[in-house]
Amino acid sequence: MSELEVALSQLFRKKGKGSLTEKEFVFAASLDLRWFTPKEAQKFLDIGMESELLALDGDSVKATFDYKSVNVPKGYAPTTELLQSSVKPKGVFLKIVDQISTTKDIPSKDVISLVNQTQDKMGVDVEVAALIVARKYGLDISEYLDSVEEDIGSRYRK
Repeated sequence: MSELEVALSQLFRKKGKGSLTEKEFVFAASLDLRWFTPKEAQKFLDIGMESELLALDGDSVKATFDYKSVNVPKGYAPTTELLQSSVKPKGVFLKIVDQISTTKDIPSKDVISLVNQTQDKMGVDVEVAALIVARKYGLDISEYLDSVEEDIGSRYRK
């Protein structure tokens, strides 16, 4: 278990709810538990979202893992290093590469090489090439379509 998982588990347990609004989350981490300033509590929320341990469900923030099964030490409070351990968000391209690599047991660098070859051959954006490679391996790409469309659209609208 990472410290982030332990901290998130403790917060949800203390609140006694499986989902919180963003304001409730920040309030709990800063004023209720006195772990962080409100600004730091927002960063704590952002790190949880970036690491995909938290997800938005409408207006609510929910844990994407079983927070009730995490062993939280008695009297736990997060260390200052927790907020410095910023997780790089994975873009849709890397998510697709990870899925191909994991599902088909192919090293990521080889998947990226295949994607680059497809991109050069077809003259498409890298995300589209990744979708094509994933499809060639028989993977379901439907979960990525909206994200790819949004990423490409935002690049070309500028």
